[in-house]
Amino acid sequence: MKKVIFIKYIDALYYTEKKLKYNGFKPHVAIGQLILKSNEHITISFTEKNGIAETGLLIPKKALIFQKRKESIINNLDHSKKINSEVGVFWKDIVYFSDSKIPKECTSMYSEGKLFFENHEVIIVKNPETIKIKKKIENHPRIKVYFIAIPKPLITNIEIYDKKI
Repeated sequence: MKKVIFIKYIDALYYTEKKLKYNGFKPHVAIGQLILKSNEHITISFTEKNGIAETGLLIPKKALIFQKRKESIINNLDHSKKINSEVGVFWKDIVYFSDSKIPKECTSMYSEGKLFFENHEVIIVKNPETIKIKKKIENHPRIKVYFIAIPKPLITNIEIYDKKI
């Protein structure tokens, strides 16, 4: 019998309004059967058909919220960033799967825009262009987004660009 687990996690937030109302990350909750636990991520299934996972989530372990862990979840990514600098942020996204197509790894994402805000838990990018990096590159989401709030634990790298050419 597979183990049923209850997890809390954080995810990136997309803002489609021109005025930002960031109030921190609210935890998401998922309950499902544990399918896979690796060093990088966990995979849980919500529904099964004939013993095969049909739908579920693949979540980077760094996105998980543990009650005793508050400060250690935050990556130390201080690069002396300046507000309004052009930045490129590489990060891992949570993957929802369906049709029994279980992903092997988290989706690598890249968001580029102006640094709007940064603190110990988040980097907010204004007027971001976000793409999924996989076999083929595609924009994500497909609607106009004015801000993206990316949890620091999901960030793998930050680049600051000098627009003076």
